Amino acid sequence: MLVEDDTLIALDLESFLSDAGCAVLGPLATVSAALSALAEHAPDGAVLDVNLGREMVYPVADALVERWVPFVFLTGYGRDILRERHHDRALLAKPFQPWELVRELERVVRQTR
Repeated sequence: MLVEDDTLIALDLESFLSDAGCAVLGPLATVSAALSALAEHAPDGAVLDVNLGREMVYPVADALVERWVPFVFLTGYGRDILRERHHDRALLAKPFQPWELVRELERVVRQTR
């Protein structure tokens, strides 16, 4: 699952993940779109941009935690932007290299199996 509100970044991320062998659900640009997708699909992992324009991605992160779906946060801010309950989650600071995202997503998915 890919949740990113910037269209160009989302398309790049989708391409990186697809090239790495992932079947990408999304990109999804809003919390409501992501929650609707979660109601219909069970992803193996997720990539979440923290700041989705006028809303933060935390309701999606909380829903993923409830479903035991591992995820990686993406942000241009520091770790202090994360809510306390998510401080221990994987986080990549923008900008990052595509291989870093793939490596981190693989790591969190492996940890839950």
